[in-house]
Amino acid sequence: MERQVREYEKFIAAEVERKMSEAERAKLFELHKEMVANFQHERIIHLLVTLFFALFSIVALFVTAYVVSVYGFQTEMISLYILMLILVVLSACYVRHYYFLENHIQKLYQYTKKLS
Repeated sequence: MERQVREYEKFIAAEVERKMSEAERAKLFELHKEMVANFQHERIIHLLVTLFFALFSIVALFVTAYVVSVYGFQTEMISLYILMLILVVLSACYVRHYYFLENHIQKLYQYTKKLS
């Protein structure tokens, strides 16, 4: 997805600077609106996934903290510790990806203003 956003951003930056007729500009504007709508849809899906992973990570952290405080660090609970670590790492990755999408879609809004 990141590659697609970057490629489209390069494409639209070059097209906006190019001299074109009103018909070409209108056609480009429609294409741009469609692409931005697709990226916005992707962004909202990733926001929901990010929020759910963050919620699961917080729950896993609390459960792990509770288990460690009550029973101490036990090797029998290693699967819980691994699960918590995986959820935290995945949450961090999703936050980073969502941050990328949010910032680049905001940049695409500037091209919308230039085209309209």
